[in-house]
Amino acid sequence: MAYYCLRGSSGVDTTNLQLFSLERAAADWNELTEVLADYGEESVSELQERLTFVVSSLGLSISQLLGQNTPSPNKEKIDQPRELLDMILKQPPIDRTERRRLTSAFGEFIDYYDAVRHFGRSKDDQKHRILDQLSYDKVKRFCQMTIDIWDAVLLIYRQDPDSDLADFASVSEMVEFEGLVKVVPVHSR
Repeated sequence: MAYYCLRGSSGVDTTNLQLFSLERAAADWNELTEVLADYGEESVSELQERLTFVVSSLGLSISQLLGQNTPSPNKEKIDQPRELLDMILKQPPIDRTERRRLTSAFGEFIDYYDAVRHFGRSKDDQKHRILDQLSYDKVKRFCQMTIDIWDAVLLIYRQDPDSDLADFASVSEMVEFEGLVKVVPVHSR
């Protein structure tokens, strides 16, 4: 089975939708981080909207990474991202502590991502209230979680002898988020 986390379905690097979404999240995050550093939070127009867009791009990247790289030949539909992540993280060499950490962080994140995906005016405005709770620090944690999930998935797929993933240790070597510490995954050292 071909894995699409490095190359798109045509085999060309530029058609990688998961990576494109991650790059889009990083570009918007980096721009927002720069504006905040230069002018402060009070000067940022539409801060909540910008944070929401980063969450949307992160979620799209993770959903695509998980859904496009997890075969479900006996199912009519692909499982939801939460179930896919749980399934993937049960594979070696991901240990139980790392699985719990990523599952917990993703559980918080998915509530925000679902609010973005199902955003719209409703009787109780529940989705709006969820997104109103977004903060720069919370989205920063979500950015780090996304990199960690990518790295875990890549680590698992890298074990396939037919994969092309041995030439980098972390997705953060290809996509940089300002303000996050670059960490080489322990499993890749």
